[in-house]
Amino acid sequence: MKAAPVLALVLFACAIPPHPAAARDIRTFTNLEGVTIEAELLDLRDGKVKLMKDRRVFEIPIETLSAADRESLERWDLERQGRTDELYYSELIFEDDFEKDGFDERWRHYKSESVVKDGVLVGKTVDINDHAGVDSIRFDGRQDLEISVKFNFAGEEAQRFNVWMDDKDYDGSHAGHICSVSISPTGGSISDAKTGNFEKTIYEKRKGGATLDESTQEMLRTKTNNFQLDLAREEWHTLLIRTKGDEVVVWVNDHEVGKLKSEGLAHETKSLVSLTTNINDVHYDDFVVKAAKPH
Repeated sequence: MKAAPVLALVLFACAIPPHPAAARDIRTFTNLEGVTIEAELLDLRDGKVKLMKDRRVFEIPIETLSAADRESLERWDLERQGRTDELYYSELIFEDDFEKDGFDERWRHYKSESVVKDGVLVGKTVDINDHAGVDSIRFDGRQDLEISVKFNFAGEEAQRFNVWMDDKDYDGSHAGHICSVSISPTGGSISDAKTGNFEKTIYEKRKGGATLDESTQEMLRTKTNNFQLDLAREEWHTLLIRTKGDEVVVWVNDHEVGKLKSEGLAHETKSLVSLTTNINDVHYDDFVVKAAKPH
């Protein structure tokens, strides 16, 4: 159906007494046909924006407004709810709802037998004694990332999974590892890999069987934060990870479960995000990577 002009909608508006406001927010709105109106912004709810003009209050479906107006209204709505972090991560890097057959062409795989089936990514590992299966996407490096994904421990072999943030061009840590968030049904962790266990010197000492001195061991204890979880198997859960400067904060099922501050987390060019499945049958859906726009 052709969108009705904004001005025409005014003719059908009901005269509703407006609520007093502390400060009036007068804006010019434009619909998809280029028709404009200057009115006071009152509210945004259920896909409709409430405006007042000439002491008459009326509602307009936001889908009939210009893209610039829709973006401005979204920003206004998030700001009034105190959800400014969602504005910060405004650059969409990658998203996949796995509704298409097979993997998107940007996915890369290592030691993985994962498949896309029935609208989800089914994580599988070739040989856990060799390496956990890795499914990753690569992009131009960003410092501050927001990663969200739905997950389901869909079988008894599903022990845990990791979300890794790496920089494969960085050689100061093993495999360019920067940060890891690990999730299992009973707990999880956030780790600074860059200056922690995967820092190249420390990693090579441990791999060679050397004993780390007490001061190094004490330092490493500050590079990981562990937290407890109680997640039912065979059910879908949500994970949200936000990195900002030297801090990573993690939410599970909309509850903050842990955070970590450490200098390695501030790495400026995180350029690879991966899902690492241990062992099999962790299912994933609605995988999204966003970033704060470069300054």
